[in-house]
Amino acid sequence: MIFKRQEGFRFKFDEPVKMTFAIYEDGRVNQAQTAMADLLDISPRGLKMFTEVDLGVNPPPLDLRFVLDTIEVQAYGEIIWSRPFGKGKQYGVNFNDQESVEDLIVEELKLRRRREADVAKLNSIN
Repeated sequence: MIFKRQEGFRFKFDEPVKMTFAIYEDGRVNQAQTAMADLLDISPRGLKMFTEVDLGVNPPPLDLRFVLDTIEVQAYGEIIWSRPFGKGKQYGVNFNDQESVEDLIVEELKLRRRREADVAKLNSIN
């Protein structure tokens, strides 16, 4: 299997982050087809998510929404792989060169990591 990961890092969450996704149909987001998923890991160029929703053999593009620290990230994503997992499926999603999304993800992850480090530091003092 060949992987095309070229990003410098991939951030894996200890606890999955709740997210929503909706399907694009005819170039527009179909809000009636919004579902929940767990965000498992992320890089500036894509993410891995788990959902019990089966998106089929040739899944449509997705409108993805999640919060890493304080700001909601909204991204357009195309599924590049899927595999069965438990009662659902894991999906690998590519953001396709959305520079503003990439920048926001990096900034939000920095803020999240700082906050986590501060909490860990406080817990070690107590």
